[in-house]
Amino acid sequence: MNFLLVLSLIASLKLFIFIRGVTGHGFVHSVKVGGQDLPGWNPFVDSYANPQPERAIRKIKDDGPVPGDSNDMNCGIGGDSATSMVADVAAGSQVTFEWEYWPADHQGPVSTYMASCDGDCTGFSANNAKWFKLDAGGYDPETKQWAADQLRANGNTWTSNIPSQLKPGQYLVRHEIVALHSQAPQFYPSCIQVRVTGSGTGTPSDSDLVSIPALYTGVKWPFIYGDFGAFTIPGPPPVTFGGDNNGPPATESYSSSSAPTATTESAPTASAPTTTNVESRGQQPSETSTSALPATTGQCRLRRRFARSQEFIYGKALMTTDV
Repeated sequence: MNFLLVLSLIASLKLFIFIRGVTGHGFVHSVKVGGQDLPGWNPFVDSYANPQPERAIRKIKDDGPVPGDSNDMNCGIGGDSATSMVADVAAGSQVTFEWEYWPADHQGPVSTYMASCDGDCTGFSANNAKWFKLDAGGYDPETKQWAADQLRANGNTWTSNIPSQLKPGQYLVRHEIVALHSQAPQFYPSCIQVRVTGSGTGTPSDSDLVSIPALYTGVKWPFIYGDFGAFTIPGPPPVTFGGDNNGPPATESYSSSSAPTATTESAPTASAPTTTNVESRGQQPSETSTSALPATTGQCRLRRRFARSQEFIYGKALMTTDV
């Protein structure tokens, strides 16, 4: 191989590692479920393996956002197709999503939903899912933190509770961060296939169920760098079965006392507006500001330039150019 080309490849790899550390969006790299620590789908490794590994967590194309008006909003690009693995989890236990990384400027809400696979998840299309909410977090004016801040402060993890009275069966568990740092919301969903065990009989009512991307139709996303008033977390309230409350509810005022295993950390000054956060259960999202946001951050511009260099060297980008 040409010596100069080898040096160019080495330099590009070093730049790739550096930028992945400071500008990558991040993805769910593992999930703790049923007493096991299961690896997630790594789009930068698993996609090129031969044979490709089987995961309980569904495939994603890369670490970039999903178009907000597409069916890929359900489980990510590539996540409509099922995998052959299903993770066992007892009703009443926890599922912890561990992100590979999440940048400090990508502020926004975090949520977790579930959907019945109507039998077998290994043959179930995510596009047919009807989702019910387990939990969600938005913005806390007292700590000046978004739920994404809490996720980062907790080691880039988010823990959700499987309802103790949920009927046994196979389900998709959908975890998502919505980043509000750019001109439009950026959606980062991830899904894992689980088999819920137990003796519960609970099933969600029609009012608990939502379709995606219809869930986000009409949502007014705030301009997070200004005084945006109130922000209502989209979707229905967390599901309950009789007296069984699914652990910490989606919050009226998101704080460390009600966030899933969250700790306290001050939010970056640039994204800490003095406002209030409300989740109005069963109500429509509030009419908050839709002012234009900055087109991109300096980090994302650097990331995009790097992706273009990969197209020049390899004929394709190793990373998404979405910012």
